[in-house]
Amino acid sequence: MGNFVPAAVGKRLLAWGLVELLGLAVVVGVGLLLGWRSYQRCPHCGRLVRRAVQGWKRCGSCGRQYRRGLRVR
Repeated sequence: MGNFVPAAVGKRLLAWGLVELLGLAVVVGVGLLLGWRSYQRCPHCGRLVRRAVQGWKRCGSCGRQYRRGLRVR
């Protein structure tokens, strides 16, 4: 009986595992939300590019210009 873990300790470890998993899910969710706000797809070629905050930007892949709300594709 060398590796016996009491039931109370096992439940506590499971609870901490769930707390860590929920914390990780929150961090991933916030990261995706921030990434979605600062990146967009190029409307011409579909490549992931930085979001244009104001004015126009140029896609590094196809070289065409895009703006924040342009939906061509």
